[in-house]
Amino acid sequence: MGSGRVAEAVDNATTIAYNAPTAQRRAQAWLFILQGQINQRAIAEIPTTLDQSDSAVRRCRDYRLTGEFHALAAWYHHHHVKSLHFTAQHLVLASRALRSMQEASQAAVDSWYDLAVVMSNCGYQQQSTAALEECHMLAERIGVPRSSVEGVEILVRDALLRYYTGDPHACIGLLRKELRRVKPHLHVLDKRELEWVHYALGRLMLLGFSEQWSVEQMLPETTSSAEALDLRALALASRLIAQGRGNEALETLDTRVIGSETIGVMEPQHLRSLALVAKGDHAESILAAHQTTYALYKQINEFHTIYLDSAAALVDHDQLRRAVAGWADQANTDDLTGLPNRRRLDAFLVEVVGDGMIAVLDLDGFKAVNDTHGHQAGDAILQRVAALLSSVVRSGDLLARTGGDEFILVLPGATEFDADAVSERIRVAVAAENWEYSVPGTPVDVSIGWARLVPGGDPAQTLWAADQAMYQMKRDRKSY
Repeated sequence: MGSGRVAEAVDNATTIAYNAPTAQRRAQAWLFILQGQINQRAIAEIPTTLDQSDSAVRRCRDYRLTGEFHALAAWYHHHHVKSLHFTAQHLVLASRALRSMQEASQAAVDSWYDLAVVMSNCGYQQQSTAALEECHMLAERIGVPRSSVEGVEILVRDALLRYYTGDPHACIGLLRKELRRVKPHLHVLDKRELEWVHYALGRLMLLGFSEQWSVEQMLPETTSSAEALDLRALALASRLIAQGRGNEALETLDTRVIGSETIGVMEPQHLRSLALVAKGDHAESILAAHQTTYALYKQINEFHTIYLDSAAALVDHDQLRRAVAGWADQANTDDLTGLPNRRRLDAFLVEVVGDGMIAVLDLDGFKAVNDTHGHQAGDAILQRVAALLSSVVRSGDLLARTGGDEFILVLPGATEFDADAVSERIRVAVAAENWEYSVPGTPVDVSIGWARLVPGGDPAQTLWAADQAMYQMKRDRKSY
């Protein structure tokens, strides 16, 4: 895959997916197949592979593989399902899974890198930069060379964003800085990174700043990567325009339909306009420039429609969830969050066989959220917290909301070590959320108190002990 032989990689991964002896290896193989199909733009095949990958990853319960799956699923939902809701959902799930993983390996570094690339590709440039920083920090911590995960694509996209938002000088500066930074490490970059270096050199030449070196001789003669073929066409067209060879540039752009998945809708249209100027056909170049603007307007208009559709889907889903909760088990379900309520908790505690751990969780400063932003904002925060907590608990555990901002978590068969691990996952998940957008100036945090469930013990007494431990944590925090 890294050398650009995508078709071969998919063939090999398919063999592994059907013959590997372990669930983890089979899941990894399905993700390689999915990644290869994305790279080849084999769009018709991707939905089936997504289903196979999802099933394979679920059988592993591996945070790295889960994060990788959701990152690749986000790419498909952004470009081809065109659902903001599902794209954002997959990106959030990918981020949370990778933040929860304990693995420290080249594969873990690569997963952070892949998430950063997908975020950039889907237009989430700020979040992409943050994910790339996570990638680089992990690489530095475990001794993986940063040059293996440079993120050239992300930085080139950032430069082009400056260009199309009216700051060509910033674009030039970023491209020159990035190219000079990676030049000493060209021999260790994988072929995908080199394709982006090759394109950046051509684009910089078009902007009037030609670097006196090339990577063309380092690229594979042939490639089955649709992205690589798009970038080569764009790089060649950029160089031809810079040399005043407009006719040849237009022929280059006409020989390939460049997918919007590679670098957006504007770049191919913009290069066409510049090629017509180089050719001397100014009337046609003006029309082509209008086409560039129209392509952006069409995308924005589509974005608004998708946004409303996504919001409608969320409203429908929430209404359905509430209706189902009412039909199925209204007496045992918390209406706001959909979690089990106190009645279901009490019944569950009676059913627990053996020992375990029980926690009382309380939001810190939640009263300030209601006082500052109102109860609707408070309810939305409770729903988000409930979803976060649900995403980190283990299968077979019970998470309940017993009123206000208090939650109860029961872990049958768990030890203090398990409880510490769950606490850490909760802490990371809550800290990773950007609460400032929802409730500015009122940070959200959670205090957790644990107590041990013992066979034949009094569940009410255990709950009281956990409650006291939670309040002790609050007091300890205030004393600092």
